Amino acid sequence: MKRRLQLTLVAVIAALLSLVCLVPAVLTLVSLPLTLLWVGIPLLIGSTWVGRRLLDAHRYGAGYVLGREVARPYRSQAQHRGFFVVVRAVLTDEATWRDLLWVGVNVTAGLVVTLLPVVFLVGALAAVLLPVLALTPWRPPAAPWWALGWIGWLIAVGLLAAWWATTPPLVRSWAAMAAGLLGPSRTSVLSSRVAQLTSSRAESVDSAAQEISRIERDLHDGVQVHLVSLGLTIGLAEELIDADPAQARQYLAEAQSSVTATLQDLRRLVHGIHPPVLADRGLVGAVRALALDLPLDVAVRASGFGADEAARLPTPVEACAYFVISEALANVVKHSGAAHGEILLELAPGVLRAVVRDDGRGGAHPVPGNGLAGMRSRLAAFDGTLTLTSPPGGPTLVTMEMPCEPLSPKTTPSSGRG
Repeated sequence: MKRRLQLTLVAVIAALLSLVCLVPAVLTLVSLPLTLLWVGIPLLIGSTWVGRRLLDAHRYGAGYVLGREVARPYRSQAQHRGFFVVVRAVLTDEATWRDLLWVGVNVTAGLVVTLLPVVFLVGALAAVLLPVLALTPWRPPAAPWWALGWIGWLIAVGLLAAWWATTPPLVRSWAAMAAGLLGPSRTSVLSSRVAQLTSSRAESVDSAAQEISRIERDLHDGVQVHLVSLGLTIGLAEELIDADPAQARQYLAEAQSSVTATLQDLRRLVHGIHPPVLADRGLVGAVRALALDLPLDVAVRASGFGADEAARLPTPVEACAYFVISEALANVVKHSGAAHGEILLELAPGVLRAVVRDDGRGGAHPVPGNGLAGMRSRLAAFDGTLTLTSPPGGPTLVTMEMPCEPLSPKTTPSSGRG
């Protein structure tokens, strides 16, 4: 009963909006030929803006009925600059014409579909009051009140049965029509997907180039310097091994220290490419090890990785998730002033979700070029998303979601040695 009353309310609002939306739609059509006279340009922009906001209510209602969000299909206006550029973007946007088509469909077929549940319910309520006619001057001749009561109740039961049976399919059919015309079309979805993939590919290429430059710089400034110094030290020891054995032994000791420093540099370099702990323990174990090294109390909770948390993911996915979590924790330590933190790792069918939470001061926001923007770019290469919630005063939540599937036991990486 409650659900049907809610659907009836949606139908009432949709029927009213179908008439209201006629005004900006008519103004839009009238403004099209007037754009040649310039006076139609502001009228076109204004009517389109108002119409799109009214149709947002249709999308919300359709999404409520269908149980899923109906996205806005319009092109992003962020890149549009200039009066005539905006007009051209409106006129060439497929969604503008589909909006006008929907207004025509909604004021005809849509109006019928949404009014039927209302008519059934209001008619049933009116039929219940039919015996009141016996007390009015409009009472039918030779019709006692009890006869009108029986007729009224029979009509009310029939209309209520019709309302009960037809309201869900009628309102759902209206919602399906609205979602089909007001939501993104297949063409716009594919175009948006291509643009997203192009952007993420470019960001991945830039990220890879920066990573290669970092590795080259670390090799040149660190390992190479140690190796050159090592070669010189061993050469000096070789020259003095007969003339001054004590000095030669001192040089060899220095060479040994240089070898140790070089190995440490190589370990740091390899850790920056793919941490060994990630290969040995998997994502959950690596994150737990990462949390232990932090100067604040961080709890790690994992679900969906099996009883022993041994479920493994594809290596690139694990590395991406690890570095994003590491960067988020680094931001917590540097900027949040938090005393406690929490990491939630959740592996659900088809998606990996990670949440980094802290009780710091909050107020974080992504800025182009900072760590949060880099985390978002790294995730975009895997069709992942990053959501930041950080009100002033905290808490701050960094939520990462990335599509993935766990590896089967036969393909799980092993750190064992045969």
